[in-house]
Amino acid sequence: MELSFSCRETGFALPLQSGELVDFRPVTQDDRETIQSGMSALSSRSRLFRFFTPIAKLPDKWLHYLTEVDQHNHVAWIAIGHDQAQYPGLGIARFIRSQEQPTIAEFAVVVIDSYQRREVGTILMAILYLMARTKGIEILRGVVLPENLVMLNWLGRLGMVGTYEDGVYRMDMPVRDDLSCLPDTPSAQRLRYYIDYIDRLSRPTSG
Repeated sequence: MELSFSCRETGFALPLQSGELVDFRPVTQDDRETIQSGMSALSSRSRLFRFFTPIAKLPDKWLHYLTEVDQHNHVAWIAIGHDQAQYPGLGIARFIRSQEQPTIAEFAVVVIDSYQRREVGTILMAILYLMARTKGIEILRGVVLPENLVMLNWLGRLGMVGTYEDGVYRMDMPVRDDLSCLPDTPSAQRLRYYIDYIDRLSRPTSG
C-alpha cells in the first residue's frame, strides 16, 4: 500500500488479519458521538479497566476533554469500522504529556470487546509509539489496575516494566528509534511490524 500523504496527519486504512478493513485517524471534536456510542459496546469490566469505574455514559465534560486534543501534548487516535454503520468506533488510544516531566507521557488504549485480540490494540499502540517519537516522548507510561491481568500480561510481552504503587501498576515503555530494544516475543514482533509498516506509510512517495 503506497500513500502520498502523511498518515500522521490524515490517517490511513489497514486490514486486520481477518481481512476486514479498519480506518485509523486522529481524534477530532466531531468524534464525541462516536466515542459515546463506543461506550455501549464496552462491557462493564472493560469500562472499569479503562476509566477505573464501570461508568456507562461519559459526561459532557469528559467528552470535551477526550476530543479537544492538540495532537502534540495530548495525542489521540481512533479506529473506525470502514464499512460499518452501527457502532463504528472500534478502539481509541491516546497519550498525554506530563507537565512535570515533559519526556514522559501517560497512555491508554481501549478496544471494544468484540474486537479485542484482533490486533486493533496493537496497531493503535504502534501509532502511539510513532507519534511519541516525533513529539520528543522518551517513555510511554500506562497505569493499569492489578486485576486487569490481560492488559498487564500484554504490556509485559511488549517489554514494559511494571512498578506497583498506590494500588496500580505503572508500566513503562522506552521510546527509541532503534526497535531492537523491543523483546523477542510474538506480541512485540507484531508491534515492531506495525511500527515499521506505518512509518513507511507516513513517508511521502517520490514522483
